[in-house]
Amino acid sequence: MSIRVSLRALTGAVTCFGLLALGTACRDATGYEVRQSEAAGLYRLASVSGRGPEAGTFLLTADGMATRRVKYPASVSTLEYVMSGTYRLDGAGGIAFALSESMISSYMWPVRGEWRGSSFSITYPDPADGPDIVETYQRLP
Repeated sequence: MSIRVSLRALTGAVTCFGLLALGTACRDATGYEVRQSEAAGLYRLASVSGRGPEAGTFLLTADGMATRRVKYPASVSTLEYVMSGTYRLDGAGGIAFALSESMISSYMWPVRGEWRGSSFSITYPDPADGPDIVETYQRLP
């Protein structure tokens, strides 16, 4: 007996499976399931290495949106830099961001880091070929 499946039914099943896979929770480094709703909150810049900002916050929302606000030393700029976009937790203790300075900008800054439950860090290259910049953010109560 042969089973016949229409292409439409197969496409629908694959799409449904893909959405289920994307919607499932991730596990952090301890094996605990992490949902974006649990990661949601306001995070304050706790430390920085390299020539990064001197103050800043990250706002993560339950629906996967992120806003990064940072200020650099006055010798660099007095402006606050704001980038918005999305974030995603992976199952291996990582966090990935896709951020832009404006919604109409075609440039998206892809930056990754380590998720640690109530804190996370992001690492990116220094634009002037210095050592990598590492920013660590701690969740505010």
